[in-house]
Order: sequence, then C-alpha cells, then structure tokens
Amino acid sequence: MNKLLITGLLILSSLNCFSTCIAIYVANNGNIYVAADSRRTFLFNDDKAKTESICKIHNVGNTYFAVSGFDDGGLLKAANESLQENADIGAAIKSFGTVMTKHYKKLMDEAKEFYPEKLQTFLNDGLADVSFFGFYNGSPKVINVVFTLSLDKNGKPLVLYKVRPVLDFTVIGISRDIRNASPEELPSKELMDQHPELYVEGLVKIEAKKQPLVVSEPIDLLELKPDGAAIWIRKNENAIAYE
Repeated sequence: MNKLLITGLLILSSLNCFSTCIAIYVANNGNIYVAADSRRTFLFNDDKAKTESICKIHNVGNTYFAVSGFDDGGLLKAANESLQENADIGAAIKSFGTVMTKHYKKLMDEAKEFYPEKLQTFLNDGLADVSFFGFYNGSPKVINVVFTLSLDKNGKPLVLYKVRPVLDFTVIGISRDIRNASPEELPSKELMDQHPELYVEGLVKIEAKKQPLVVSEPIDLLELKPDGAAIWIRKNENAIAYE
C-alpha cells in the first residue's frame, strides 16, 4: 500500500479513537435504554476538525450494537456480517472479534511502517469499544468487545480483543468526564429510576458539554423491551449513512 493511501486512511479516520459517547443502561423496569451522540469527527494535520452527523446505534434483527472506535466503518461492516452469518450471539461476537483483530493488525503494521508516530494514540487510547445488546430468551444482555494495541518484545504491533459482559450499565467512548463528575453534575437517582431514558441522555450531555469538538448533540435515544419492541424515543433524521 502506498504512503499516500496510508495518509488518507489515518487522517480521514478519527485519530481520537473514542470520539463519541454512548451510554447503555438495563433499567429496573427490565428495559434497555441507549443514548448516543451523533458526531463523527475527522481530524487533520492542521488540527482543524471536519464533522458529520451519523447514527451510531445499529441492528441486525433483534440484536443491536453501538460502535465507538478507529475505522468505525470497518467495525460496522464486520458486526453486520458476523450477526448475519451467526444466529448465536456468542458465535457472532467471536467471529467479529477475530475479523477485526486481523483487520486492525494489518492497519497497525502499515501504520508502524509509514507513520510510526501515529501508533502512540492507539497505544494510549486503544482501538475500539463496541457494545452488543438485546433480549435473549426474554432476558437483557449487554456485551462489550474491547480492542487494544500493544507492542510485542520485538516492537511489532499486537492487537487483542476482550469480551466483557455488562451487568446493568456501561459507557463506551469518551467517559472520563462522567467518571470525574461531581454528584451535582450527574443525573439524579430519581431520574435514573423514573425516567431512565433521560438518565442515559444526561450522561452523554455531560461529555458533549466537556468535549464539544468530538461529542455533540443531537443525542439518539433508543428503548428496547423484552418482547422485542424497539422504540426510537429520538432519532436524528439528518444522520447520513456511512461506510
């Protein structure tokens, strides 16, 4: 692959690996609530940002997934294909992890050869977080797949993925401001219990306020019910399809 193509790959994709914020909550009422910001960021050498509006929540049948990470188009394609080819969610996630590990290894090998200075971003922040969620036999399930980059003893890129089941709550993407927020800044316990959709939205709004260059409203809101019903409480109608 020539150097110009590598440049386009690394620069036209978000160099901030987690330039998004997605909150997923299995509420006390048994439903799953998802809030996702809609900004897709392209960072260039001159640090000027180009953005577009996309929906980061997707589904194949009754399995939904949310994407956060480098080469989000590649993540979307691999998740779609894995879910279409595997009825069992465990097998689908294994297939997805295997495909993306191989894909990321190729990209990181090329990055190390042509643009080794770019690797530090991925070593520090990781490569991607993807959450799969839905109801299986009437029970809610949320599973995070995390891709990380390290260097082996010979200095070659090593890509690994881990599967992390989630009990009831997770935030993927940028979340440090949520973790560091004071009790006054966080949505209330009453809101969490009475209006869980506003609770997850409130968490994403914290990051949108603190990180406006990479996390931004409008915020998509989705409610999933055990009977398979999917209710879009809010969905950005101006979002574009992306690859």
